[in-house]
Amino acid sequence: MNYIPIRVHKLSVETEEMYGAFSPDRLRLLTGGDGTAPKVQIWDVETGNCLHTLYRHKGPVSALAWTTDQRLIASGGFDGCICCLWDAASGECLRVLDDRQSYVRSVEFSRSGEQLLSGSGDGVVRLWDVATGKLLQSFKGHADGVYHAIFDASQTRVVSGGRDGTIRFWEVNSGRCLRVTEGPGGHTQCLAWHSDQRRLLSCARDIRLWDSETGECLRVFHGHKDTVRSVVWSQNEKHVLSASHDRTIRIWNSETADCMQVLEGHEACIVNAVWTLDGMSVLSCDSDGGLCRSFQDK
Repeated sequence: MNYIPIRVHKLSVETEEMYGAFSPDRLRLLTGGDGTAPKVQIWDVETGNCLHTLYRHKGPVSALAWTTDQRLIASGGFDGCICCLWDAASGECLRVLDDRQSYVRSVEFSRSGEQLLSGSGDGVVRLWDVATGKLLQSFKGHADGVYHAIFDASQTRVVSGGRDGTIRFWEVNSGRCLRVTEGPGGHTQCLAWHSDQRRLLSCARDIRLWDSETGECLRVFHGHKDTVRSVVWSQNEKHVLSASHDRTIRIWNSETADCMQVLEGHEACIVNAVWTLDGMSVLSCDSDGGLCRSFQDK
């Protein structure tokens, strides 16, 4: 496996710190960030053209998510804990979920798209009903802001992490905290379940593999020189892909934690990287609007 990075586009995002989320089919990129007129934009990955510009937020947009069917978008930011639900095709704002407790740093849809998780600066993870906007559950225990919260495959558990350095596992129905794992220090930026729903990746200053049942750290992936912003399994789960503020993307052997390749080419902090669905290329975006595609060398 060897990838050759090629810079594709410099998106005109008009922000000093962009956030990005690729669509499940990898054909579109959703961006937010700061700037004088905070906005959410949808971009065509192939052409770099802006498909929609969505105005509603009054502060920096720091959390973005797609439903699995790509019909809905969620965004959250620093404007009083507002999560906007948008129609991805028309750009229409369908609903605002407003709890006004703190900034929103994480949004994540359930697999069905019927529920939404939000992680906030007050340390609370909230579960919302998408159709009605009703608050269904609050998960309280983090001592500082939550940067990522995700469902497991059964949709019966939630795992979250953030500024307090802990990773917490929650029971959805009761809101009860099932386990607290002391993380690696620093702010947990991203979490990713293995398909066995027992192993879990986290990233902060480094990447760690955890046993969710015992809380044991199984493996540490050393190599990045700055905060790691995203981490994801390959389709066959033999490899791990990570993106960092050190402006590199790394591909790792998931069994040995050895770094197999370092991809360079971005001119700013990388905020997200994903494999395309065929595994033949890597898409990545940085905080300055740089969009890169790295092709597998045949």
